[in-house]
Parts: sequence; C-alpha cells; structure tokens
Amino acid sequence: MSFSGHQISINRPSHAHKPRRLSTNKEPSQSELGSIAHRQFRTANDGHRAHAGLDPSRASTGVVWTTERAYEHGFLDDPASWANLGQGAPEVEDDIEGCFERPKHIDISMTGREYGPTAGIKPLREAVANLYNAHHRQGKESQYTWENVCIVPGGRAGLIRIAAVLNNAYLGFFIPDYTAYNEMLSLFRNFSSIPIPLSAADKYRIHPDKIAEEIARGTSVILTSNPRNPSGQTVRNPELATIQDICRDRATLIMDEFYSGYNFTSNCDGSVISAAENVEDVDDDDVIIIDGLTKRFRLPGWRVAWVIGPKEFIKAIGSCGSYLDGGTNVPFQEAAISMLEPTKVRSEMKALQTHFKDKRDYVLGRLEEIGFTLDYVPDSTFYLWLDLSTLPPSIADGLNFFQACLQEKVIVVPGIFFDLNPSRRRDLFDSPCHHFVRLSYGPRMDVLKKGLDGIERVVNKHREQHEMMKTEMRY
Repeated sequence: MSFSGHQISINRPSHAHKPRRLSTNKEPSQSELGSIAHRQFRTANDGHRAHAGLDPSRASTGVVWTTERAYEHGFLDDPASWANLGQGAPEVEDDIEGCFERPKHIDISMTGREYGPTAGIKPLREAVANLYNAHHRQGKESQYTWENVCIVPGGRAGLIRIAAVLNNAYLGFFIPDYTAYNEMLSLFRNFSSIPIPLSAADKYRIHPDKIAEEIARGTSVILTSNPRNPSGQTVRNPELATIQDICRDRATLIMDEFYSGYNFTSNCDGSVISAAENVEDVDDDDVIIIDGLTKRFRLPGWRVAWVIGPKEFIKAIGSCGSYLDGGTNVPFQEAAISMLEPTKVRSEMKALQTHFKDKRDYVLGRLEEIGFTLDYVPDSTFYLWLDLSTLPPSIADGLNFFQACLQEKVIVVPGIFFDLNPSRRRDLFDSPCHHFVRLSYGPRMDVLKKGLDGIERVVNKHREQHEMMKTEMRY
C-alpha cells in the first residue's frame, strides 16, 4: 500500500444533480460500479459525492456502518447464526484457561449513587498509576501518581477529551489506523490533521526517520495506535524509545495502547509494551497514553478506560469531561480497582497472549489454505489486514468482498474505513486501503471456524464464476 504515483482527486463545486467525477487515478471496474455496497458507501459519506468541499454530515465508524448493513440481511434478528469478524471486541466469556473470572454482580456503595469526579475516583486512579509504575517504571526516579491518571468512559471518550484540550497544531496521524480517529479528527477545529501514509512493503511500520521528518515540517502532535489497528504490528524498543527521544520537547505523542496486552513478541510471557517505559519525567515528557478494561481485560461493555500523562494535561482532560461526557460510571470504577493488582495483571496477560496467539495461528493457517497471500504475520492485536488483490475481480476490493460475505452471514470491515480521510478529499478509488479488509480473530474459536467456512465458500464461488467467464470468453 503506497500513495506513490497516486493523483489525489480534486473536488470542484458542481450543480446539485451533476454526478461527481470519480478517481483521477484509475477507472473503477464494472464490479465496483455495479456494487450495492459501493453505492451505499457513497450515499453515506458525503465526501464521496458532489459538493465534498462543504462540511459533510457526520458519518459512522466502519464497524457501525458494516453492522448496519448486516442488520439489513437479518443479523439483528438472529445474531447467533452469524460470524461477526468485524467487531473490534475480544471474547468476553470465562473460558480462557488461566484468566480470572469476571464479576457477575457488582455491589453499589452509597458513593456509587452519587455523581463521580469527571477525572475518576481517586482509588482507581491510584491503582492505574501503581500498575504502570510496577510494570514499566521499576527503578526509575520519576513515578506516576494518581494525579497523572484520568478515568474516562471508554476509549472514544478519552480521545475526544484529548482532542478538546489540544492547542493550535499540526496533528500527524498514520494510514491505515483506527477508524474512530476519523471523526475525532474532523470534529475539532483547534488543530489541522496531516495524514502520514505507511508502506505495505515495509509492513506498515512506523520508523523514527518518519517521525523526525514530520516534526521537521512542523507537526507538533502525533497520534497513533501501538500495537497498531488494523495491521496487527507493534513498535517496540529500541525503536519506540528512539521515537520518544525524537519527540521529547518537540512534539506531543498520543499513544493509543488499547491492544498492549495482545503482545506476541516475547513468547507470551505476559509482558506489555508501553511508551510509559521510556518516559524520563512523567510530568515533563509530553507522552499521553490511553488504555482501559475494554480490550485486554475483555470488558468492552463496562466503558472504563484511562488516560495517563503529565499532570497539566490530565487536569485539563479531567475538567473537560464536565461538558463532554459527564464522567465514568462510579460502581464500575469501584469494581475495577481489584483487577489492576500488578501480579494479577501479569498472570492475566500471559493467559490472554497464549490463547489469542493460538487463535491467530489457526486463522492464518485457514486463510492460506483458502488461497490468500499473507505478506507478514501480525505480532500483536487480534486483527489481520487482509489483502484481497489476488482474488477474482468480483471480490478483489473491500466493499464487494464485504457484500459477498454478508450473503454467507459473515461480517468483516472494508479497508476503506481505515484510510483516515477527515476532510473527505480523497476518492474511494484512489484509496490504497480499497483492496483490503480487516478481519478480527477476537471472537470465540467456534465463531472463527464458522466465519472462515463462510469466507471459503465466498472465495470458491467467485473463483468458479471467474473461471466460467474466462472459458466463455475463449469460445
């Protein structure tokens, strides 16, 4: 995936009923032009229609859009018969060997009946700080305290709060990356978003020289997921430390570490990669980390997350919760405290990594049997960034492949949603993400098997049709 050689589409004002010219880079295929999914995508995303220079209506994230399309095919009526490989959530059952049992009942204290502090209750803030000090700050003079932690109602709320307190700046973000960044980057006008494309040939890695280049041209805030969604790659030391050294005193580094527990680079020993390890002074280094119970503690429904950083940042992030989201559910905060004991967390991460690595290897093996070309093995998260370009033309792009999977009751996320495009300037057919899908191996193994069986039927069906068409053309 690369932008080299691409001519970016120019959106000129036009009459209301005049169709907008498509990509200047290449003409879309007939399967793309005739696709229901393509028409739905353009209808739902104003930037891909005429008058894209106007402020577009807010679109949904990729997962929500794909789920809505699945509803139209009966997913809502009978979700158990489907394989949802699109939702970015891990299995939540208590079946993983070695993991602690999740609470089934929560006692609500009198404090839990009251409004909570918008920055979170102090005992949970202390527990988060203690966890990071134990796992990432051993032997370091500078230690996190409760004042370096803000509790937020989920990752998206945390990102929105961070965006709300940023000053005028160029904010650099990478492509491909987490779909919800798109709306966050387009909601606020206090910074300008600058895309930084990563190369497929380089396995979508972020290198220090890329960071240095962006800072040299004036970028003062950098946002990225690490481990990376959707590519399943992680930046680890010494490369991560070098990046932080480059940013120190020059740029604010926002690290989305929600998948930090899904680390397969250290033989599933339970260790977690975090930028917290390379921070020199917790109050001087402009490193903001966001994580929570959602992914690595497998509790997405709790909506308990945290932001860690310098006290000045945290104070501002805590305050803006009063007008943005009102703060996090207090009873769930109280219930979360005991989960964050450092020894317990290390044991939990070891079990988590072993289980999800096994699922990753199963999915990779099945996809290779089906005939997919896999350029690299992801070393983290529970996602695969699946290249469709070697498939028959009728399903060689993300939207058509997604549409075909719906017929088999399988959900994936078209890659176009990870081409962060907050100004809606780039056309669908110019996107380097157009011929990819993100596939999640977060669900239970039985769901994965069902989903891969459905994908195999899709690929075989379209291969047969493609061969028949080639035979007919010869005669």
